[in-house]
Amino acid sequence: MTEPVPQGLLSLVFPENRSKVRIALDSFAKGAGLEAETFPDLTSLAMVLESRERLAVLFSLKDTPPQELEPFLQVLRNLPYGASCRVLAFDEEWEQMRVRLKARMAGCDDVLSLPPSTPQLEKALGFPATGPLPETPEGSDLPTPSPRAGGTGSEAPRQPILIADDAPVIRVGLKHILKEMDLPVLEADNGNEAYRLSLATPPRLLLTDLVMPGMDGFSLISRFRGTPSNAKTPIIVISSYGDRARLVKALRSGANDFIVKPFRPEVVKEKIRRHLGDEGTEQEA
Repeated sequence: MTEPVPQGLLSLVFPENRSKVRIALDSFAKGAGLEAETFPDLTSLAMVLESRERLAVLFSLKDTPPQELEPFLQVLRNLPYGASCRVLAFDEEWEQMRVRLKARMAGCDDVLSLPPSTPQLEKALGFPATGPLPETPEGSDLPTPSPRAGGTGSEAPRQPILIADDAPVIRVGLKHILKEMDLPVLEADNGNEAYRLSLATPPRLLLTDLVMPGMDGFSLISRFRGTPSNAKTPIIVISSYGDRARLVKALRSGANDFIVKPFRPEVVKEKIRRHLGDEGTEQEA
């Protein structure tokens, strides 16, 4: 089934000194058949949040004070459309780990380059992987990772998602979410078992806790990455919000992303889709 192109309103929040970026984003929106509105700051946008549903909020991370972002996101996430609204930050140093971690910890769904490229925007907004693309602003084209190959036909065996967590309630919750996405699952209650399973059946993606008996998450990530069949497999860490130091260490060790406990199903689904790409996931009813 072909995934429909997202439709809706984009809220662009950029100060006057970012006028060129605002114009480029507005041009992208029009080319993609989307509506766009602009605001000088998040406070101005917050005043009209309830007036209409929004597809995404896009803003400059460097130009947004943390004390302004936190209350704004609290208001946004409590709205009926808040869970589905994409919150996308932009920064010149978007590839730096500290910048990406800052954005994710603040509650952003992703952080992109400034100015952003068209492929980046389309992927972040959930556009289909194929089809005509709007023109990319000159000088802003950046490569976008391709979805990991997982077979050539619908009848080919699908690689599972591997869950490694010693807490049964976490595994049950993740399995339920993955089943809703029509994704096959393997599970392990410790790092040793997860590593053995990954050798026997290389997964499409690894979801792992960090603190587990026997082999912990850090050792699992290291050994997992050292296996040729799993060297490029996406790894998402599941950990508590207060484990900032552990999260940084995990990302530096080879993890691609993290999900904070207690997690929301829509957050888990979004991050899994982002790392798997559109291929191999069924549309939910």
